[in-house]
Amino acid sequence: MKRATRIQLRAESITEAIHDADPEGVAKFATYLDEVGDLSSAMEELTATTTVADMVDAYIQSLSGQRVLYEWAKNIAEAEQLRVEEDEAERRAA
Repeated sequence: MKRATRIQLRAESITEAIHDADPEGVAKFATYLDEVGDLSSAMEELTATTTVADMVDAYIQSLSGQRVLYEWAKNIAEAEQLRVEEDEAERRAA
């Protein structure tokens, strides 16, 4: 399988996990959104019962939010693939 295909499939898997409200994935994406200052940007009003998952869900409802999610997931997938390739190169060199 080509490198680009592996990255695309992994990015789609990460994206799907966020859409399925996977707690670990949602937490990682929420951390990213918090770092860039967008975590609560899609919420009209925050209440005492608003959860991080609510904020992420609201964020990914828009087309721009879905694009940001996919780009983030693609960056994660590329980093994972690079680590795999580096590990394989180290094994071959040993």
